[in-house]
Amino acid sequence: MHKAGERSPGDRLGQEDGEVHAAIRFAVLAAAAGVGFVVLAALWVSTCPGTGVDTVACGAPQRTMLAFGGPLILFAGGLWAFVRTYRVWKAQGTWWGWHGAGWFLFTLMVVALGLGVSPITGPVLAL
Repeated sequence: MHKAGERSPGDRLGQEDGEVHAAIRFAVLAAAAGVGFVVLAALWVSTCPGTGVDTVACGAPQRTMLAFGGPLILFAGGLWAFVRTYRVWKAQGTWWGWHGAGWFLFTLMVVALGLGVSPITGPVLAL
């Protein structure tokens, strides 16, 4: 049992740690990939002349894939961060950086779903 003011041996707060740096680097790169995909998809879909034309990005399947691509990238990144959290924890390393990266990517995925899917899919998902 820990005494008051005593740190847990696994937190390593205030120390340089390669796992925390790797988790931050991974979260930034995965977030850039997911958000970049959403931005490029929105720009690509904005070139659609109307809903009746089925060009490369204007058909229903293409718009749906473009809308969900970014959130899927962020979901995969968050899932990988949680897997990495478990592996680092099991090896008794500094796991909390990976845990934070996973929650950051999952939160960004929900934001990308909320803000990006409707404008990109347009009338495709409207019932």
